[in-house]
Amino acid sequence: MSNTEFELSQKADLERNAFNQGDAGDSPANQDDKVLTKREIQGWLAYAVAAEPYSVVCISALAPIVLESLSSGYGYQTEDHTVPCDTSIANYKCEVKVGGLWLDTASFSLYCISVSVFLQAFVFISMGALADHGTRRKTFLLTFSFIGSIATILFAAIRSNSLYWLAGVLVIISNVAFGASWVLYYAFIPTLARDHADVVDVRRNVNKGLETWADYQFIKDKISNTLSSHSMAVGYGAGVTLLIIAAGIALAMGQSTYSMQIGMALTGLWWFCVSFITMKYMPAQPGTPLSGNVNLFFYSWIRLGKTLREAKSLKETFKYLISWFIVSDGSSTIISLAIFMGKKKFLLNNTELMIGAILVPFSALIGTYMWLFIQRKLQLTSQNTLLAISFFFALVPVYVLIGFSGVFGLVYRVEIWPLLIYFGLMLGASQSFSRVLYACLLPKGKESEFFSLYGITDKSSSWLGPLITGAIIEYNDTRWGFVFPMVMMVIPIFIIWWVDVEKGIKDAERFADEHTDVKDGL
Repeated sequence: MSNTEFELSQKADLERNAFNQGDAGDSPANQDDKVLTKREIQGWLAYAVAAEPYSVVCISALAPIVLESLSSGYGYQTEDHTVPCDTSIANYKCEVKVGGLWLDTASFSLYCISVSVFLQAFVFISMGALADHGTRRKTFLLTFSFIGSIATILFAAIRSNSLYWLAGVLVIISNVAFGASWVLYYAFIPTLARDHADVVDVRRNVNKGLETWADYQFIKDKISNTLSSHSMAVGYGAGVTLLIIAAGIALAMGQSTYSMQIGMALTGLWWFCVSFITMKYMPAQPGTPLSGNVNLFFYSWIRLGKTLREAKSLKETFKYLISWFIVSDGSSTIISLAIFMGKKKFLLNNTELMIGAILVPFSALIGTYMWLFIQRKLQLTSQNTLLAISFFFALVPVYVLIGFSGVFGLVYRVEIWPLLIYFGLMLGASQSFSRVLYACLLPKGKESEFFSLYGITDKSSSWLGPLITGAIIEYNDTRWGFVFPMVMMVIPIFIIWWVDVEKGIKDAERFADEHTDVKDGL
């Protein structure tokens, strides 16, 4: 036997011994009996179909328009608060009184979204760690689902501009509920991957010495990416479908504000109804039981505080969170600047903006499967795939900055559409592979707690880009605003490359072993 063969054999023996002794995870007897059925996977995927249209149709497209229209309809001119707002005047500026404050009607929706983001952070932390115990993860997900969908359906009941404040409240409630349910949805990925039939088969083979630990990690990574990509794709597919229907309703009803409210209500009804499929078929994936003498309200806050104090034990996980904070801010800033540039430089009308709103998620659907195919074809890890996606994503702001040459780079109107398609191809894949790579670095039994941090990182970054780019474009050409997102898209490439995934997985296993009664492993 050669030295190389001897080393591989010795390594396999060590892996098998560690596996059998539980150092690498739970004993096979504890997990091999649990295998996901196809119907259970479909039940989980159904929630992406149910909820993603809310993000695509309501938050990204219709809610800002509805809130601005309702508040303007009840508002007054900025110069004279006794003169009703005249929305027929080009570039009108109006304000509406909220409590004792006069707010710009164009900013009203931004304030509502900002309040919802703040409340999301509070809710994410309050329920994160708590959801990891018993069957609370599924229970909480469905609870938030029904709260959010009902709040969205109620947009159909607003028939007067004087109820603009109610529309704001409904957006806040529905967006908080959507964000909370989505965080819990992400947290199912690592648990579902562990119980997938293909992963269970390899786990059994590792125990028998027929396959290696590396084989196990590879198949688990592959299944995680498949689950994440499928959920992203079907979610975007449903979102595009509902957005087209909402656009059709708006056109049929003369593009009135109420027609858009009907589109939002229909999206809420869809969310409500499809959630019952998830309720019936998605597995609860129960965690460890919670002791009866804990304070349920403060439990998650205390747990999170302990986790953050010991962040040095999970350096790779938190390094990756930093990269996600930067990427999330950069990508959201790019699309905001592109829309602003389209309206200001190319004077896109509402119909053209709606086409753009459809193009991005549709391209994201295609991009998710395109990059999954590339990963499988080239046998890439999630980390290397994400590095490639991040590189190509960073080319978007670079392309726009090339426009200073006057030759190309969003210089001509026709360039908008291929740029939006390219952006979408990167967006969906980036989100899908990001959450899978993050899931690999989580301690078992703490998925909801850590995905609540992921959600907070995602949402809390949304203020930085608009603040800095807003200051830049206030005194310069809009194109200069793309310098900041270019930097924000390049920096994460180096951070992701710097993350030691193998060390992060081992650190997560050790952390779970030291902080729970359940060992982290297979």
